[in-house]
Amino acid sequence: MSNHKDHHSSEPQMQEEPAVQPPQASEAQAAPQAEETPQDPAVKAEAEKLNEEIKKLKEEVARGRADYFNLRSRIERDRESNAKLAAEQAVNEMLPVFENLERLAAAVNDPESSLAKGMSMVIRQFSDGLEKLGLEFIPIEGEFDPAVHEAVTMEPVCDPSKDGHIIGALCRGYKLAGRVLKAPQVRVGKFNG
Repeated sequence: MSNHKDHHSSEPQMQEEPAVQPPQASEAQAAPQAEETPQDPAVKAEAEKLNEEIKKLKEEVARGRADYFNLRSRIERDRESNAKLAAEQAVNEMLPVFENLERLAAAVNDPESSLAKGMSMVIRQFSDGLEKLGLEFIPIEGEFDPAVHEAVTMEPVCDPSKDGHIIGALCRGYKLAGRVLKAPQVRVGKFNG
């Protein structure tokens, strides 16, 4: 058998690609040098003028962008402030009604009556609506906190664990947006040993 290949075979033959010649150093450097170091004084002056205008435009864009971000931040702050103010006004209008409703419910003698149950449901809906406006009910149990509670009386207690703790409340207290709107009036226990 012979290893000689038949050049007249029907199989496609690989053709050698022409070698790409790297650009001559003088050609590669000629163009940038022509742009970077114009020889014509008029062209050079025009290039400097254009560069100065580009610099000014970039500074104006940067100032405009900073002004835009400042304006957007200020609008956002104003929007939040207005929302808090509107919520506070609404809460201040509705709180007296809510408290009167609670007093009426407490005055009903039969807590199992349909009237008492109906009022309890309305009070719960009212309370949920106030909480959606951002109102928080200050807890009226546990340790007394002068930052959020108003002590009306100090009463002697036999249990040392009740010393400095709330043992009863005269009225509710509320917070809105982290600020005490009304401090709850409470009775505080005092253990004398």
